Amino acid sequence: MATMIRTWLGLGALGAGLVHLAVAAGSAPGALALLVLVGAAEVAWGVTALARERVPLPRIALAGAVAAVVGVAAVLVLRAGAMSHMATMTPAGTVAGVPAVPMLGAALLELGCAAALAVVVRRGRRESRRPGVWAYLGGVVAGAAVVAGITSASLGATPVGAMAMQGMGH
Repeated sequence: MATMIRTWLGLGALGAGLVHLAVAAGSAPGALALLVLVGAAEVAWGVTALARERVPLPRIALAGAVAAVVGVAAVLVLRAGAMSHMATMTPAGTVAGVPAVPMLGAALLELGCAAALAVVVRRGRRESRRPGVWAYLGGVVAGAAVVAGITSASLGATPVGAMAMQGMGH
């Protein structure tokens, strides 16, 4: 099961990192630097998790995932009053300079990673048996489908994704 969790963590981190990088492409300079930093760290960590036998830096990754989810929730809660009157929310659905829907998608992926990382941290360095080929393949396909669904919907809701969709009409 540890191999499967590590694979799901890598896929989830890659998805969240790609969403953060896409959101950064259309954001203000202050948010741009933070989103690029977070997105690049998530992509690098996700690739490392997929390439190694153990989850890399599980406690630090757990803290980062929780901080990212709390950050998105804080922005949405602090800006909820403004959103209720639509004072700072544009027709594209931006809150505090970043689109809300893609950030919620990334937060959902990070929340899943945080839950899985909590399991990894709680279990410690126990040896576990490797899954069979078919079980592993089924788990990878299921995890990839979930991550791809959330990531592609989130990427399509970014300003860059909206521009890409303009040329898709018939």
